[in-house]
Amino acid sequence: MNIKRITTIVPTDYLADFEKCLRAAGVPGMTIDNVKGFGEHANYFSTDLLRSNVRIEVYVGEDRCDEISEVIRCFATESHTTAGILVIETIDRLIDLNTGSDVLAVNL
Repeated sequence: MNIKRITTIVPTDYLADFEKCLRAAGVPGMTIDNVKGFGEHANYFSTDLLRSNVRIEVYVGEDRCDEISEVIRCFATESHTTAGILVIETIDRLIDLNTGSDVLAVNL
């Protein structure tokens, strides 16, 4: 079974509720980065037009990918998020640096 990385970029204001949503869905962990960028909705109050957002990455087994993606999509719809993206990628190999062992998709 393959491992998938789901990356979501959403406005910073949604982070706390987004995290609760993923925890409730049984996501075992996530990585969060503060990012800036522009796209459909520029920040016209900033000299560089960049908006502050958060990038959230989660790793899941392929068997849970559709479920977690749908949870994220539903969260965005229900919270009336006006900006954001969702990306799904296949991971060739994931290694636990603590043990040096490959992480198996069934453990995600």
